[in-house]
Amino acid sequence: MKLKKINISNFRNISQLEYTAAPGLNVLMGDNAQGKTNILEAIYVLANGSSFRTNNDRLMVQYEKKCFHLKGTHQTENRVISTEVEYCLTNGKQIKINSKKTNQNNQNRLRVVVFTPDDLYLVKGSPSRRRNYIDYILKEVSNEYRLLVDNYYKILRKRNEVLKKNPINDRTYNLLNELFIEYSAKIITARINFINLLDSLVAKNFGQMNQEGAIKIKYALSFPVQDGKVNYKNLSDNLIKYVEENKENEVRRKSTLVGPHLDDINIYLNNKPARLFASQGQQRNIAVSLKISEVHAFKELSDYYPVFLLDEVLAEFDDQRKSRLIEQISSSEYQSFLTSVVNDMISSFGSKISLVRNGEVEGNN
Repeated sequence: MKLKKINISNFRNISQLEYTAAPGLNVLMGDNAQGKTNILEAIYVLANGSSFRTNNDRLMVQYEKKCFHLKGTHQTENRVISTEVEYCLTNGKQIKINSKKTNQNNQNRLRVVVFTPDDLYLVKGSPSRRRNYIDYILKEVSNEYRLLVDNYYKILRKRNEVLKKNPINDRTYNLLNELFIEYSAKIITARINFINLLDSLVAKNFGQMNQEGAIKIKYALSFPVQDGKVNYKNLSDNLIKYVEENKENEVRRKSTLVGPHLDDINIYLNNKPARLFASQGQQRNIAVSLKISEVHAFKELSDYYPVFLLDEVLAEFDDQRKSRLIEQISSSEYQSFLTSVVNDMISSFGSKISLVRNGEVEGNN
């Protein structure tokens, strides 16, 4: 999958911009606060209908304007698909694919993976960030998984409502419990399968960037599992047992104390927890490797690459790691967009380099 062109109007500091993309590495270079990240954000919004920087669409509308408008074309296999996203202060957001109104889950939409400096928290941040990292890619490649997660959280909310009542309605509780167990086991099974794939990929990608160190990723359940193969049946049986044994505690706490919403991913560097023992530089290397692995995992699961967006990924890397990373990205089959301050090293990799100044792009040909 490749983005061919994007037109951006009244978005952040960009009044009007047409950007034609190269099929490989596209570098957006310039000083801070010139609009480099805004272009990446526009591509992300074109793909997802929402931003990776804010939940408030109003903040993306250019100052003193009423609407922003994005229009792009991307190619997947032999098909060229057009997408439009418009948001107006008065009547909200509208998404069109091939001129037909749709929603952000349309199967023909552009797919992207994004790295931002905040992704350092994949390693040292809260478990919810790591869960969201897994769920994002699985939702991108599977509508079935998207529905599983959406339904799980609906069941979880209802289950918590039942637990808050005194006394609880046993009939409703039992019905919800059956669904809760079923959806939990399916989600966890899908996540573990993904982590097994990701683990094999991240070891390779981390090794390409770093001459030393070994990465290992493991899925961390919120409940114990007895000996045996971790599969749907085993997970269901152990979850049933745990819920039964902890019912009184959940009733007392008025909350669900187990399930996919409480699981985590443990990341190890040289067999030690990375969040505790890895330096900030090592954690950054791990986060970048995870994101690159996410791109390759997408290809394994869907048979095509997403577009890779990298915002200020080179910051705080030494020259050797910068060179290895740029070489790895520029030689890959996927299309990528990278923002950077002026860096002479990049020009040696045959990339398309565009200078961004005040929301405009120079060298866009």
